[in-house]
Amino acid sequence: MRLELPVTLHNSDVSKTLQSLCHVLLKAWLVAWPLAFPGGVVVVKCVARLWIWFARVREYVRPRLYARYRSVEEEQEYWRSAERCRKAYQASNATATPEEVPLVKYYTPKLPPLYRERVERDPEEAEYPLSPKAFCKWHRMVFRGPLHPSLKEAAQQIRYYSSRDRREIHRMSRLLSDEEAFWRKIPWTTRYAVMWKKWLNTKGPDVAIVFE
Repeated sequence: MRLELPVTLHNSDVSKTLQSLCHVLLKAWLVAWPLAFPGGVVVVKCVARLWIWFARVREYVRPRLYARYRSVEEEQEYWRSAERCRKAYQASNATATPEEVPLVKYYTPKLPPLYRERVERDPEEAEYPLSPKAFCKWHRMVFRGPLHPSLKEAAQQIRYYSSRDRREIHRMSRLLSDEEAFWRKIPWTTRYAVMWKKWLNTKGPDVAIVFE
């Protein structure tokens, strides 16, 4: 005579469900067992610290993949290529650190040149040279009549004109040839007199230097 158990699992699905439930309870007990005993939390913390310390020691002992080259030749080739790049960028490097200073030097590009900015220059900064012949030619173009300065007198009168006036006189003297200005091959007109008067009205005031 066979005795039957009080609980008989005739359904296979119920059996699998109970088995899964037992696994879940076992995992929960394994995770939470330190909380069930006095001092269990301290043991878990000590184990975690030992694991962190072991991981750090392993990082220092084990060589890193990017810290070493596969051969000495590859490392020398890297330093040679770095030296070539340094020489190539040396002309445009604005770093003023001397070579003997033991610092890590980074490439610093120079500022663009000043030609991109408009620089206002004083027209009276430098004295404009004007020949007496050009002055006499200009005088004949602007002023009508037979009274014109000679070359000696023109050299004296040039000093009374500013550098801006001398530049304009030189520009106007090149509008006619020497034959047309000195030999009167064309009749005198008021064109250049009006041009000179317009220049005097639009050039602005001159800087006067008075010596006492």
